[in-house]
Amino acid sequence: MKKAMAILWPSLLFGAIGTVLFFSILDPVDLRFVGPLELGRKTGYAIGFLIFWSLAAGSSWLTWLIARRDARR
Repeated sequence: MKKAMAILWPSLLFGAIGTVLFFSILDPVDLRFVGPLELGRKTGYAIGFLIFWSLAAGSSWLTWLIARRDARR
């Protein structure tokens, strides 16, 4: 449980920061070039947050994995 919290909590914060920075420049409604999806503004924010959160969680997990391998040596 501590491992999951050590990975997910910082990634939640950086996912939120990434979402704010990205969507302060672009409006989710303007991202129609991504595909034929007709998404609302709130749905675009939610999908964007989940993408940024998963990227940050992957980065945190990879950092934890590398640090764990170095500790074994």
